[in-house]
Amino acid sequence: MLIRNKSTQKLRYLLAIDPSLTCSGWALFNLAYGELLPDHLLGVGKIKALPAKYPMARRLSVLQTQIADLYQQLSLGSYDIIIVEAPTTMRDPRAALAVEQVRCLFEAEARSLSVVVPGRINPRSVQKDVLGMIGKQPPRALVKESARVTVRNLFGNQLKRIGFEESLDKNQDIVDALLVGVGARAKIISALQAGIAIEDIFEQKKRTARTVYYKQAF
Repeated sequence: MLIRNKSTQKLRYLLAIDPSLTCSGWALFNLAYGELLPDHLLGVGKIKALPAKYPMARRLSVLQTQIADLYQQLSLGSYDIIIVEAPTTMRDPRAALAVEQVRCLFEAEARSLSVVVPGRINPRSVQKDVLGMIGKQPPRALVKESARVTVRNLFGNQLKRIGFEESLDKNQDIVDALLVGVGARAKIISALQAGIAIEDIFEQKKRTARTVYYKQAF
């Protein structure tokens, strides 16, 4: 389903996902259009899969059940959007394929509920647009630390408001999901402002509209 010029009052939630076969982070945002809301972050959490000692088929089956339970708890439907972080490299093809199966579980389960799945967001674009990292790819440790600092600045008070007071150092999956949500929400608002289908703006090979800088979107 393409969302083009859809009534912005009807858009409800954006669920951003940082997928992993071990622990996937998620963040739920209010999609109220064009408003600087102090409470646009509605919730965060993690989905932990079974450990590697279990067969892959069993791990994916249990994970699919957990994903379905999460969507039911959040009451996701046709006026909600889910964005999953895209893959970056193929250093370990087997691991990459395993995580791709996790991505597909999140997206397929969403589609079964008529949740809109307009595309994925590349972590490199999150680094550039949200963290301000351009040029040569910095060390992974520096990226992760910058991500935590950015999340503390953007969401420190909101995380406390929703009851999340755990250390971000021990919850990198949630940190990454929050930043995926920042980048995704900016793209969604940009598409709505331009009057184009939201799916179009998530096409990585065909950019049809300029992404609004995230501070404007939030």
